Amino acid sequence: MAKERIIVEDITITLYRKNIKNMYLRVVPPDGEVKVSAPLFTSTSDILDFIKSRKDWILEKQKMIKENKIKSPLKYANGEKHPLWGKDYTLQLVKNDTVKDVLADEEKFIMYLPVPKRSTIEKRKKILDEFYRSQMKAAVPQALERCVKIVGKTPKSVNVRKMKNWGNCKQDGRITLNLNLAKKEPICLEYVMIHELCHLIEFNHGKEFKKLMDKFCPKWKEIKKRLNE
Repeated sequence: MAKERIIVEDITITLYRKNIKNMYLRVVPPDGEVKVSAPLFTSTSDILDFIKSRKDWILEKQKMIKENKIKSPLKYANGEKHPLWGKDYTLQLVKNDTVKDVLADEEKFIMYLPVPKRSTIEKRKKILDEFYRSQMKAAVPQALERCVKIVGKTPKSVNVRKMKNWGNCKQDGRITLNLNLAKKEPICLEYVMIHELCHLIEFNHGKEFKKLMDKFCPKWKEIKKRLNE
């Protein structure tokens, strides 16, 4: 596979010549880099015409990536940044078929991820998700104790799993928290916990619920914004 850089009408293109039949164009985050894959023997003029014909689409895609601050898909590779309790850690893979526990060095801010041979992105992701789950399960008891004293309500149970929302509360008193809260600042966990405990008093998100949040977590709006950044 041959790789080269070309500039077409002020757009920098990374061109790959491959053993393929058709041309393909991608605009990738986080910088909006333009990548073009072309068959080995395609003429330069045909490649330039192809890129020029997609110029408007390229510019629109780059604008969208910039405005929405879209990040590159995670590959769970050496050097990537992964958050833990609001701080960024540098990922370092460790080839190990016996040790399965992730180790976070709080002084060097390095996260050691043990991976088996021939591990896939999905397998590495699963190992790291289990690490975040364990971090949450370790943090929940103390956070729950503090928040129960604040709100005055005790849930039937508190579970941790991967979910779309940061948390939810069932009418029977069961609370579920998103394992990804382990990526956020500890205060975010307490905010979500208070939020769900308030649902044991007021089950909707109406005016009375917001009054409870103002009472038990005065800075909840600011914390919610930080949580969703």
